[in-house]
Amino acid sequence: MASLHEESFYCIPETKLSLPERPAYCGVAIGAAVLGLGGAGWQVVRWRGRLAGAAQRRRPSPNPVIVFCLALSDFMACIGVIARAVGILVIDPPLELGPGVYVPAQGIMAIYTGSTIEIINLYFYSATYIWTLVYAIDITMQLKNIDVPMSLYHVLCWTAPVVFVGLSMFSVFFDVPLAPGGDIQQCASGFHLVLHYIFSYTPIVTVMLANPAIYITASRLIELTVPPMLGRYTQRERQVISAIKIKFLLIVVVFTLCWLPNVIDGVIQIANLIQGERIGDRFLALWIIEAALNPLQGLLNCLAYGPATFQQWLMGRSGWLLRRRPPVNLHPREADPLLR
Repeated sequence: MASLHEESFYCIPETKLSLPERPAYCGVAIGAAVLGLGGAGWQVVRWRGRLAGAAQRRRPSPNPVIVFCLALSDFMACIGVIARAVGILVIDPPLELGPGVYVPAQGIMAIYTGSTIEIINLYFYSATYIWTLVYAIDITMQLKNIDVPMSLYHVLCWTAPVVFVGLSMFSVFFDVPLAPGGDIQQCASGFHLVLHYIFSYTPIVTVMLANPAIYITASRLIELTVPPMLGRYTQRERQVISAIKIKFLLIVVVFTLCWLPNVIDGVIQIANLIQGERIGDRFLALWIIEAALNPLQGLLNCLAYGPATFQQWLMGRSGWLLRRRPPVNLHPREADPLLR
């Protein structure tokens, strides 16, 4: 993603991203992707050692397989972001054959190379959206004592992105006219791009709306589950419940922070395409924000899904979230497993 322009980076005209602006944009994307790679890589290593015991969970707790697959998807997506940024620097902007009519400057080579990178990038980011949603669903199912086979999650999370990516790329290649006097396809425009944005952003909006509702339900279930699970209900248990709620809130905030700029950008792009306008470089600042925040999801997810100590530290610094209850130092062995 990071961020989505046109059908691929080889179709981004200079009116949107000029040659002097490209190094700055790509530098931000690569820098953020390196940080995201580090965070996602650490998560992959951290959760890989817990995969063997994933089937032996006795209490509601994060599924190591889900968090591992989410981190792995983040890791691969960050590699795609770096490849995409390099492609923007290496491949020339498209040639303008007429008002709003562009054709890749490097011809068929740019289409093959650029489309491959875009498909990989979009696929793994779509996978992160679905795994983020599945994490929330899995926690809620555990609290309801409903056992969902891990194989079902795998089928959903690895095949749903194929559908979205397939529809997104199909929309920009199907029935798009050839360039005048040539045998190469034009860059998509108009209704084709509208469909491209819709199919690409539907998973983001779905997760952004569904996750808060799921976590609200899970929070209510936790209030009923934690006291019987720990065998008591004291100030410590209240702090455990509050810490878990903060963990849920942090997951929602991280996802929204990383992808809300893309949703705003997508709405603006679709509105302008429907009105038949070409968007100039006046949205460069928004695109740079996207280039920074999208890959940083891999790093920020370390805080959202990572050590319980961070949520406990945040709980101690967020008295207004806890109705100003005095913080309790929770030992990891005494904390609710959902924090681990």
